[in-house]
Amino acid sequence: MFLQMNKKVSSAKAPGAESLQQVGAAIPSWPAWLLTLAVATASFSAQAITATNAPSADKVPSTRDLAPFRATVETLRGKKFLRPVPAFTISERELRSVIESEVEKDYPGGELADYEALMIWLDVLPPGTDLKEASAAFAVDQVAGLYDSDTKEMYIPSFSTVKTNVSKYPAKKEVEKFSSFTEGIVLDHEFTHALEDQYWPLDDTNQAALHESTDRSTARSFLAEGAATRIMIEAVPAQLEEEVPGLYPAAWNVIHSGLVELVFNLTLKHVWKSPDVQVPGVPEALACSEAMPYAYGYSFCSGLMRNWGLDGLDYICDHQPVSTEQIIHPQKAWEWRDLPVQITLPEKPPGGWKELTGESLGEAGVSVLFGCAFKNLNRGERLAYGWDGDRAGLYQAPDGGRLLVWASSWDSDAAASRFASTWVKERQKLHKAKVTRKERNHIEWAQPDGRVGVLSQNDKQVVIFEADKPEGLTALATWTQAITFTQPPEDAVRAAANHALWRFNPLFSWQKDADYTVSQTLWGILSRHDRNSVGAADRVALGLLGDWHRTPSFNKWQLGWSLIAKHQSDTRRGVYKTALLPWGVLFGQFSAKLPQDPARRLSRISLLWGLVGSRSKDSLDRTTLNLLPAGILFKSQTSPSRTATYVLGTGASRSHPTSTRGATTRYRLFGIRVWTSRPAEIRSPVTLHAVPWISSQIEPCWKARGLQDGSWFDALCGGGQG
Repeated sequence: MFLQMNKKVSSAKAPGAESLQQVGAAIPSWPAWLLTLAVATASFSAQAITATNAPSADKVPSTRDLAPFRATVETLRGKKFLRPVPAFTISERELRSVIESEVEKDYPGGELADYEALMIWLDVLPPGTDLKEASAAFAVDQVAGLYDSDTKEMYIPSFSTVKTNVSKYPAKKEVEKFSSFTEGIVLDHEFTHALEDQYWPLDDTNQAALHESTDRSTARSFLAEGAATRIMIEAVPAQLEEEVPGLYPAAWNVIHSGLVELVFNLTLKHVWKSPDVQVPGVPEALACSEAMPYAYGYSFCSGLMRNWGLDGLDYICDHQPVSTEQIIHPQKAWEWRDLPVQITLPEKPPGGWKELTGESLGEAGVSVLFGCAFKNLNRGERLAYGWDGDRAGLYQAPDGGRLLVWASSWDSDAAASRFASTWVKERQKLHKAKVTRKERNHIEWAQPDGRVGVLSQNDKQVVIFEADKPEGLTALATWTQAITFTQPPEDAVRAAANHALWRFNPLFSWQKDADYTVSQTLWGILSRHDRNSVGAADRVALGLLGDWHRTPSFNKWQLGWSLIAKHQSDTRRGVYKTALLPWGVLFGQFSAKLPQDPARRLSRISLLWGLVGSRSKDSLDRTTLNLLPAGILFKSQTSPSRTATYVLGTGASRSHPTSTRGATTRYRLFGIRVWTSRPAEIRSPVTLHAVPWISSQIEPCWKARGLQDGSWFDALCGGGQG
């Protein structure tokens, strides 16, 4: 997609959506903060090596213990690292160098100027934009972490990235309060990129396909950012467990509850439209385009994992989407693939014209273009709907004249007509263009700056020509004939395999696309059955009488839309959950491996949401049993270091003896501590040997006072006299 200048995968921090603070109040405060951190995760599918490998003050190896974060990502992603990933903290100067050097590599010589000219002509960028500087400014303000898929290194900025709008966005101040927690979340995100890069290279090696459509590369970045963001959010309960032991089951259930997932998806899907993602000095379209992968990618990956688990995510990583349209509309990525039309512009057009640069905007790019032009990003989304392929090119004549050529294909005549009329309105709004000729499928216009344009529509196809002077629009018929629209061959194969009588039969329908087969009765109202190479799914009565998804490692079923019963097991992650009635009100059972310590397992069973009773246990032999809330009626706790039993708040707890302290017993009456035993100190046999000189100097003094050998040590510790 246009404007994805920094081809690295990174975590970005933007001012966090204040609207999410209500979510934070409803569940704990951390979701609002978490989304504050990740509200605009930028997407860069790595290609360039830019940071020096030599140690310097600008690039220092991280001193933080990274093993827990690697373990967390391995557990949550269900795969092991094949090789280590070094992490470094970098300075602002180093980060700028990384971004600027990469832009120079991707667009060497005059290519960057040509690309900027194309984006300015399309009104994506304002005149005079320096993309290299804008990209660096965006990174300095927003980037919280960076993974370089060339050097296979991770970079964490050492400077504060929350300075720009602190007074305007108070939520940003919370990031500073949780700097260690913030860094942990960023590391989870970046380690996910690093892990996936070892199995599915982030760089697209199919250069021919990239030349046909740069939107393909953007779609890959949407997928990479979506997966990393989902894993990052799922890592939060593990981080909270470190702060509050025993909180992991509750935090996990909150994140995976249908209500919270719905709030996350609805909120984050629109976060790229928030003014919070804007950065002073950075064009609006650039900031929006860098935030979109986080928004749409998260929604895509969370939905995929909700239905097919990690097996489904692995499948999509093996069969990557080829357009942003497939990420924005997930059903077009697998169930019934909508592959874009391949559009080829003439490489050697008549009249000695030369192509300077080209680009495919994709549905995401068209959405940003019109959304920013009309100052309404929701409208931009609607106008881009129905995209089916595009290619824009900037050409130069021997005399220096320039010509914009933009060809696009749409799903329907109506969508093509909507795009055509919108383009003319955009020229009228921003350039004061006047329509000089208008026919059914042909429009011409002229602008005060001397530019002239022609738009022609042929059913679903639209071709736009715009020249900086009238002479540039000669021989348009030859130009038009040289533009080719090639339908994807998969469409013909699919059409042959799916007869309309079967596919649209209301009583019983059947369709197949590649490995995905769907059969339905009564339009799916009575039943629906999905089959693919990953697994299968069955739904009866729209899920009221049953909904079941299963893969080799993932099993999920629910009854009555999960209002009656629900079960989920994920063997790759080691998670098992069963609930009766909504949110496990009647009965709930949860068991999972702690991500940062997979050898440790946590489990919890509750009745009536814990109001009747609950039992928690982990693999460290720590068990808690409660009857009535908080164990009011009965409470029992056992662990290697402590045991406690209370009835109506009355009972005793005993801490087990250690090498330095004896057992301690505390008694409570109706919850009030009434007596505590004082343990005797256990004298270490090596204490005096550890300080022989002090012993030799002090002991004679105590003997002179009539104390026995060693008694001075007892007195010193509080057990003697004088």
